[in-house]
Amino acid sequence: MTKKPRKQLEILQYIYEKQLASGYPPTIREIGAKVGLASSSTVHGHLDRLQKKGLIIKDAEKTRAIKVTPQGISLLNQNYHNDKTNGLVTDIATENLFSFDEDTFILQQHSNTMLNIGILNNDYLIVKKQQTAIDGDIIVVKINEITNVYRYFKEGTHCRLQPENSNLKPVIIENPTILGCVVGIYRNHIN
Repeated sequence: MTKKPRKQLEILQYIYEKQLASGYPPTIREIGAKVGLASSSTVHGHLDRLQKKGLIIKDAEKTRAIKVTPQGISLLNQNYHNDKTNGLVTDIATENLFSFDEDTFILQQHSNTMLNIGILNNDYLIVKKQQTAIDGDIIVVKINEITNVYRYFKEGTHCRLQPENSNLKPVIIENPTILGCVVGIYRNHIN
């Protein structure tokens, strides 16, 4: 890949990571600083080329309205699998991630309830909005105004919310407020 497409790939990756981490895309200045471009017009040029290739959607009337398209996510995924050692996309595994829409949201995990299955404190969870679950689903649930993640099991007249952490006890509740089902995970660093 030549230097310009490589820079565009870096920009695409940064936009995607920033949107996953914070829920909104980076500014032009943040993109330039991240990929080593001092000129905002150069960043705009790369963004225009990414949009023409169908890798991002950009709203000209809003300064921060940039979204990575499914094609862009697919390209990042291909690069992750084909070029893991170049340091460019080493911490992004996108095969099960999908774009933001009204049915999906990102939630940062702030507990160790799912530690034994590899969902760590501060991981970002991709959650499909739904109010029901089936046995074994990993769900986001709100209990007493606190949001947490458990494995769901219906048992008679109540539900058992099972943590995947041997140091924690299950939560028994009649009608949990289910916010959604976890369908993916993102971690912006690897220990």
